[in-house]
Amino acid sequence: MRFGATVVLASALLVSLASQAQAQGQRGFGGGRGGFGGFGGGGAAGLIAMEAVQKEIGVSTEQVEKIQTAIRELGGGRGPGGGDRPNFQEMSEEERTKFFEEMRKQGEERAKKAEEILKANLDAKQLARLEELRIQREGAGALARTEVAAKLKLTDDQKEKIKEALASAQVDLRGGGGGGFDREAMQKRFEEARAKREKANADALAVLTADQKTAFDGLQGAKFEFPAFGGRGGPGGQGGGRPGRPPAGND
Repeated sequence: MRFGATVVLASALLVSLASQAQAQGQRGFGGGRGGFGGFGGGGAAGLIAMEAVQKEIGVSTEQVEKIQTAIRELGGGRGPGGGDRPNFQEMSEEERTKFFEEMRKQGEERAKKAEEILKANLDAKQLARLEELRIQREGAGALARTEVAAKLKLTDDQKEKIKEALASAQVDLRGGGGGGFDREAMQKRFEEARAKREKANADALAVLTADQKTAFDGLQGAKFEFPAFGGRGGPGGQGGGRPGRPPAGND
């Protein structure tokens, strides 16, 4: 894996894990870079960028083009201030933390606007199936979303326990400074992140009652096989891994 690609994957995973803990399902661990026209591939907008998802929910070419155009108009630079990706190795710990937090906030705001675009361009049946796919893709991370918690009638105590479980998945992938990039150390961080996320998901799901687990399964609808990580998605997008699992292709 080339240095540049690994840095992108590292920062993407860091943002994904932080977002999960902050009730932002998003992009999920398997999300590709891009979405439509540079829009970060989070939430429902990231999913509909995949050709396989477009086919599953039955969107027309005209619908895809309208959504693509509208989301492109949101802007969606690569990070705070837009422009080129910063050199993380030259940043201080405080600067990196500030950058990722700002990037998360910007991503959340764009995701909200993108969802409004989807609602304006998809019919009720398409939106319902897209939501099912989103919950499948997010796995236990979907439990942190307000609307999902409401449907499952989660108690405040359950919400807090789920929040704590998801937050435990956070792993620092930014690495230390010093003598350059250590690919072996980065791979070790990925493996650590993978293990922590699997445990966090299991812990979050364990909070649910038997009836809530059944209801949560129902919210996901018929099982859908997402395209492998790195597979081409819709316009400007890339596919993601299966729900609740780390993406293939990190090795």
